[in-house]
Amino acid sequence: MITDSLDALSPLDGRYAHQTSTLASYFSEFALISHRVKIEILYLQKISQFGVCRPLKPLEKKLLNDLLTITKKDALAIKKIEAKTHHDVKAIEYFLQKKFKNSSLNDLIPFIHFGLTSEDVNNLSYRWMVSQAVHELILPELKLVLAKINSLSQEHAKLVILARTHGQAAVPTTLGKEFSVFGSRLLTQLQKLEKIKLQGKLNGAVGGYQSFVFAHPKINWLKLSQNFVTSLDLNWRANTTQIAPADDLVELFNHLHLINSILIGLNQDIWRYISDDWLVQKGKLDKVGSSTMPQKINPIEFENSEGNLVMANGFYETLSRKLPICRLQRDLSDSTVLRNIGSAFGYNLIAFNSLIRGLNTIDINFEVISKALHQNWNILSEAINVELRTQNQVKAYEQAASQMKNKKITQSDWQNITKTLSKKLMILTPETYLGKTVAITQSSVNLINKYLNRKARS
Repeated sequence: MITDSLDALSPLDGRYAHQTSTLASYFSEFALISHRVKIEILYLQKISQFGVCRPLKPLEKKLLNDLLTITKKDALAIKKIEAKTHHDVKAIEYFLQKKFKNSSLNDLIPFIHFGLTSEDVNNLSYRWMVSQAVHELILPELKLVLAKINSLSQEHAKLVILARTHGQAAVPTTLGKEFSVFGSRLLTQLQKLEKIKLQGKLNGAVGGYQSFVFAHPKINWLKLSQNFVTSLDLNWRANTTQIAPADDLVELFNHLHLINSILIGLNQDIWRYISDDWLVQKGKLDKVGSSTMPQKINPIEFENSEGNLVMANGFYETLSRKLPICRLQRDLSDSTVLRNIGSAFGYNLIAFNSLIRGLNTIDINFEVISKALHQNWNILSEAINVELRTQNQVKAYEQAASQMKNKKITQSDWQNITKTLSKKLMILTPETYLGKTVAITQSSVNLINKYLNRKARS
């Protein structure tokens, strides 16, 4: 057993343990055992309500509710049983049998795990854990990322910079607008992520309720199953094999993969702005950028965020490839794969934290930004092209290209070239060739603020 983070095999439990420890209550072995116990207890309570077994007395309900929260000692006892059974879910059934034995619940021992297959317990446990982690950890962290991006969008909505297409000088834009593009994309995906609801099943060995109906043909098992699954805040899946198809999980993982890809793009763009010295990082004297070059402040937070987003996406890709496929009605190749969901979420949390820290350190190099913007006024040649077209000139593009292409154009050159074309062109500057850039940015900022404020109030 690892007692020191220096001995940890995974960086999630070692180097980054302080950032991922919150996930333990959702995806650790203890968390999985705890959720399985809860499913078994809640199921017993449900079948009692439907008349499969006798009604529960008030004190028995309290006893069962107390068992919903197990201790580490209980979990170790379950693991000890599992060492003999070599079956993790059966170990929980035997554990509960022992708990019932010397109580008034003794006669209900036969109804623990009644008619269930292990996958009835597992599919509900995992989806319950994943759903909680998404809504209680992942979404709140993503909202912090979105809030920071939106703050930068608003702060720099009018800061004009040179846009590049294909890595080449294009036309003016604003730094706030470029941040707002990422903010707008992230907003769309968060709104979709919030609406994703996982699906669970409870229907026996191969999904046909065979044992349930054989034992109690008069019970409405479909209604009981639906009632139980939806009580866990999951959608009910009626038609399955022994396993609940993982299509819902894959949809979630693919969605998180897309969100991560958006943020990878943001990290890479900021890295480039830092490389060009448009953005500078506020470094502390005692922090080392390079072991040999004392002047360096590396964009480590953005590089770290990017790397961990790639790691998370690697897990999501593997999970999405494996989980939808099962041989016939059941095979166990998904069992060990499912245990890695927490790792994917762990890399995500590290990435989100790094990105937020990085965004909090950047500052603006106004002088360098202005120099790049004014270095060559041929970035306004598009305006000549469209202005001449409004004057019905067929060769508008060619005329603009002959004046601007492969040439270094100063402000003075621009005015000389355009003075015979139109006054509107002559007075144009890189700072004024923005179209609706600022308005688009402000609209995006307002939408995101409305979303964040609504969620904060609720």
